[in-house]
Amino acid sequence: MANRSYLYTTNHLPESPEWQEIKDLHSISEWNYDIPLAFKLLLAGNPRAVKSSIWETPEKIAIAGDFQTGLATLNEYLDRLPPQAEALVTETKAFLSKASNERQYFILECGEIFDMEEGPLEAKNRALVEEINSINQDVRALAVPKVIIPDEPHRGFLDKLLGRKQEPPSYDPLEPFYGLGLGKWSNILYFQFGD
Repeated sequence: MANRSYLYTTNHLPESPEWQEIKDLHSISEWNYDIPLAFKLLLAGNPRAVKSSIWETPEKIAIAGDFQTGLATLNEYLDRLPPQAEALVTETKAFLSKASNERQYFILECGEIFDMEEGPLEAKNRALVEEINSINQDVRALAVPKVIIPDEPHRGFLDKLLGRKQEPPSYDPLEPFYGLGLGKWSNILYFQFGD
């Protein structure tokens, strides 16, 4: 099983009275073996440590952030991506702007990612909150992936002599942008809650 980070939306924060009645977590995305930049940007709206909805631990190992502020922060970054990323940008904006996905908060569950290395999970979560706060200081300063243009295949002497053509390498122009956390939006995740 892959270690994943999980992103949800909710109208109530863990430990609130409403939370005790119903865990209203709505699935948004999951990412294998990392916490992608898109997730961090979505948590940029007043990020704070909260209790996990997945792991039964007294420590605060999840993060909550205001939905609207986080969405605006991500959109500000997405607007800087080159035209080659337009398909992923459009998909991301369409998915996150659906009324069915909108709630008051984003919740990020990273316990599986934190557990991949030694050390206290709560300390790792606090460090992530600090990182998200620092990222939020100036979104315009964040690096944007470069478009990769593959080289033309080299034709050797025999290829030229025999008139053979090299097949161009397979190439996905969106490849540099997947690593940002784009392209894997889904309302069905490994850990599902009530919807």
